[in-house]
Amino acid sequence: MIKINTIEIAGLGSVLKALRLPFGKECRSTGCFTVETFEKDLFITHAHAVINEKDMHLLSTLVKRGDEHAKCIRGLIVYAEIEAPIWFYRELETYRAGRERLSSESTMHIDCKGLSGEELEKTKDEIPSGKVQKTIDMYSYQTLRRIYFQRRNHRLPMWHDFCRWIEGLPYAKELILVEREKQ
Repeated sequence: MIKINTIEIAGLGSVLKALRLPFGKECRSTGCFTVETFEKDLFITHAHAVINEKDMHLLSTLVKRGDEHAKCIRGLIVYAEIEAPIWFYRELETYRAGRERLSSESTMHIDCKGLSGEELEKTKDEIPSGKVQKTIDMYSYQTLRRIYFQRRNHRLPMWHDFCRWIEGLPYAKELILVEREKQ
């Protein structure tokens, strides 16, 4: 079983600003992305965007043409909390570019607390790969697109659950799920 909770999605303002840069044109979308307050050592950011229909069409068209054309969606980042078996994370390692593990539950501090030396090594070796572990990961939309098309028909049901989470992300239909144009 896998549980995925979207924590944050960031970078839409930057993606929209970058979109028309190669064409020497200004972004058509409007947005306000500002750091307004600083509270308890945290910046509180308020964002508002209205995506112009032509900007979304251009983004979607570039995505259809492949990664080399849709490079600006690398900047659209999803932060997620995931609970899954350790073996699932090993499979996720296939996607190193555009995916980063920010943190995970530690087997050293949870399962092997107070152990050292050979006893520690033995206990770590005995941790089953089916043990559920919680992580915080970040993914670019470009990487989620690769994962989706490579894993949506996978034999393991957990990949189907992961792909359903991807399908539910904002603008997934336009920026992730859209099929690549035939070459």
